[in-house]
Amino acid sequence: MRKFIPVLLFVISFQVTAQVQDGTLTINGSPNYSQGSPTMEAGLDDSDPIISVIQPELAFILNPTINPITGVTTTSEQNCETVYRYKVFLNTTNAPAGAIIQARTFANSGQRFPLANIYDQLPPVLQYFGPRDLYPATSSDPDGYVTIPDDPTIAIKVFEFYGCRENIPIEFRIIPTVFNEAGTSNFDIFYTITATVFE
Repeated sequence: MRKFIPVLLFVISFQVTAQVQDGTLTINGSPNYSQGSPTMEAGLDDSDPIISVIQPELAFILNPTINPITGVTTTSEQNCETVYRYKVFLNTTNAPAGAIIQARTFANSGQRFPLANIYDQLPPVLQYFGPRDLYPATSSDPDGYVTIPDDPTIAIKVFEFYGCRENIPIEFRIIPTVFNEAGTSNFDIFYTITATVFE
């Protein structure tokens, strides 16, 4: 006769959940364009790129927090010890019809915040995102510009960075066309930032 021995199985599962902390996205300055010599010859398109006179600077810093139990405040510098992967997307609305709006930044532009971080001292194998650097998006443009969609429902990634960062210059340019109306034109640029905890 067979005997059945009850076996109690313990299944342990671990799930790591983390939430991205609140931060502040700051944009200093806005692009400003001025065209010096528009195309005068009949039948030719006005296709010389116009680079913005002003380069906006972007920063993303985690906000200070207060522990609800102890009341102790953690500064932005302390919160930025936690490294997230940030992606910056841009789109425009009301751009001049037919004009192409483009943007770029450069590898490792801007400054880390804080300049030194515990994460930087870890061995490379433990730096889960790699160095706290900035990486422009891959572009087919030889100058590294990314074409920005003029659509409120679509945004395109222009760059990504790891860890808090400030003073990131963004260079804009317009490729106009003869179909653009003469005079002053205003359009809106929207910045969207996403954060990833782990991959």
